[in-house]
Amino acid sequence: MARFTNKLKLTLWVSAVYVLSFICYVPALLEQNGIIIPNGLLYLKYLYVCIPAMAAIFLLICEQDIKAYVTRMFSGKITTKYILVEVICMAVGIFGSYCYSSIVKTDVFKNAYPTVISLLTSCIYLLITAFVEEIAWRGFLLEQLPFKKIESVLFVGAVWAVWHMPMWIIRNSLGMGQIVCLCIWTLLVSVVLGIAYYQCRNILLIAIMHATFNICYLAPIQYSIVVLAAIFFVGMLFVKKLGKKLFT
Repeated sequence: MARFTNKLKLTLWVSAVYVLSFICYVPALLEQNGIIIPNGLLYLKYLYVCIPAMAAIFLLICEQDIKAYVTRMFSGKITTKYILVEVICMAVGIFGSYCYSSIVKTDVFKNAYPTVISLLTSCIYLLITAFVEEIAWRGFLLEQLPFKKIESVLFVGAVWAVWHMPMWIIRNSLGMGQIVCLCIWTLLVSVVLGIAYYQCRNILLIAIMHATFNICYLAPIQYSIVVLAAIFFVGMLFVKKLGKKLFT
């Protein structure tokens, strides 16, 4: 009965997150279709990224479990090993973006961050939004799932990808091909973040890694997928050689 109740709770949480997140983009959608919308309502889209965390915190407050939740999210220590992993992910992303820039003769770094101020602003913004997202997706949902680890990280990745749909379709006006690529990218990122969270149990470190992917992987998404998949493959070979079990 407890397991059924937990599944029902998570189903309701995911449903509420989807509905409330979509509502945040309804004013923008109406405006795109020629309907005059008060400017104040258009700012609802900035609340979008906060909805999952707000829903998680609300649920935990109702269950009087907020203290245990916060303690669990920050239970692991940030060690040199985890910092090294962050640096490697960052370096590979920058190198991959640099290679793409050289091949197609364009400066993706300058296009994304034309000034030092824009780079710093993007880093701060993306770190904050990554932290807010990770509170919900890895810190809450991943911890609550009654599945095995591999099933859990894949499930969170799929749910997380679908959650991005209003932003990709309404705000960014992306086509189906781009959305499919972004879904694959999001799933891969979620697997990496999920494995990392199971290992370190520190949501701040995971937020920094999440922001690293957003900041450093500037090549078009189809190329970034290949780079990230290569990182994951090499990482799994390395772990297998050491004989560590990540998914038990």
